[in-house]
Amino acid sequence: MATLATANQNFVILVEGMHCPLCTAMVRKALLKVDGVKSAKANLKDKKAIVQTDEKVSEQQLLDAVATTGYTGKIVK
Repeated sequence: MATLATANQNFVILVEGMHCPLCTAMVRKALLKVDGVKSAKANLKDKKAIVQTDEKVSEQQLLDAVATTGYTGKIVK
């Protein structure tokens, strides 16, 4: 069963494979397309994305969005 976020929950996703600013832009854009995502930031140095939701969003939806960019994601928080 997928874990669902509650209102205004933050997720930290470790994103493997990001190596340039374009990578972070692609990941951020993909995460923002997920219904219920309020904000998304990707950090190249830390290889992490921070996502804030304002609706119920499953962890799998976020990981699937990262996968559409060709990278692998893992929820760490």
